[in-house]
Amino acid sequence: MTPQEISDYKRRWQTSERRYTKYIHSDRRNEAKHWCKQTLQKQQWHHQEHTDVYEDSVSFESRVHYLYFVEWYGWKN
Repeated sequence: MTPQEISDYKRRWQTSERRYTKYIHSDRRNEAKHWCKQTLQKQQWHHQEHTDVYEDSVSFESRVHYLYFVEWYGWKN
C-alpha cells in the first residue's frame, strides 16, 4: 500500500464504531509503538499521544489485535 492508501484506509476504520482503543501510560509509549510496529501492519493500528494527562491511546482495527495488545501490555506491567 502506498502512504496515501494507508492513510485513507486507517481513516475509514478510525471513524467507524468498530475500532478498539487501549489507553496506556505515556511512559510506555515507545514500548507500545515498538510492539505495534513489530507485530502489525501500518494500516492496522494508530497511536495518538497525549489523549489525557500522562496518557496515550492505541487504536486497532481488529478486536483480535486489540486483545493481543492488551495481553502483552498487562503482562509487561
